[in-house]
Amino acid sequence: MLLAVTIIIIIIGSAVFSGIEAALFSVSLSRAMTLEKQGKKGSKFLLEIKKKISRPITTIVIFNNIVNIAGSILVGVLATNTLGNAWLGVISGALTFLIIIFGEIIPKSIGENNAEKIGLIVAEPLLFITTILTPIVWFLEKITSKFTIKRTIVSEDEIKVLSHLGHLEGSIEKDEKDLIQKVFKLNDILTKDIMTPRTVITAFEENKSLGELENEIYKAQHSRIPIYDETKDDITGICFRRELLIAMAKDEIHRKISEFSHEVITVSEKSKADYLLTLFLRKKAHLAIVKDSFGATLGVVTLEDAMEQLVGEIVDESDEAVDMREEARKISDMENLSG
Repeated sequence: MLLAVTIIIIIIGSAVFSGIEAALFSVSLSRAMTLEKQGKKGSKFLLEIKKKISRPITTIVIFNNIVNIAGSILVGVLATNTLGNAWLGVISGALTFLIIIFGEIIPKSIGENNAEKIGLIVAEPLLFITTILTPIVWFLEKITSKFTIKRTIVSEDEIKVLSHLGHLEGSIEKDEKDLIQKVFKLNDILTKDIMTPRTVITAFEENKSLGELENEIYKAQHSRIPIYDETKDDITGICFRRELLIAMAKDEIHRKISEFSHEVITVSEKSKADYLLTLFLRKKAHLAIVKDSFGATLGVVTLEDAMEQLVGEIVDESDEAVDMREEARKISDMENLSG
């Protein structure tokens, strides 16, 4: 009777620790953060565990090994005293089989399927026990750390695959999947690939008056127009077409373009699209001048140009129907043919 009770206790103990271990590994860090934001009971402790999971897992492994090793020894002693040495091998083999099935495989499956529920329940007491065992856990962690390799929790490729699987399973819409895929491509797109080239940009000389540029102002298709000193390599700022039209409506055609100048940012032709988005948001800007390594103006790039890499072509009421980058290529081809 005592032997049977001991075997049951060992299996239950092993099952509990195996199930907890599987549950903690099955809850992702991002999910733990979500639960914490939702204010779920125990989520704060679960998040703390996920941020540094090696120590709590070491604690679980310690107790699981104590149960299995000490339990096996105790069962061996009880089996010998009760049934004799002849039955020791049979009992040991049966115990090993029972632990594998009922103490490992089944509990881990249950733990994975009920990961959040189990994790939220055990997180607080597990952290408390881990704190008590800090010296032992720290020592074991130092030993095992030399044999473990740190890796990125979730890689870029894994996120792409997960978004694709999410779409196949119906939890993510196609547009959402495409957006996720495009986000990772931003770092591969250079400013020079999305800018409007210098040959087709509209720019005003700062020393000219509104009256001198009246026709150009009316014909301008963009709300923000670069201003230059002597050549387009000397961009000094930008002006807003709306401000120019208001001044002209007030018959202030004598005013110089320089009076309407606003600060403009410059970027390298080698800047990445993701950097552009961050820069535009930080500077609260919509347009930047693109320069090469020698300081020459290559063109302009807008917030819209960067956003189009995520959401596709954006055409509003102020846009020309002609793609300006395509127009620049046509002009270049014509110049080459005439040359």
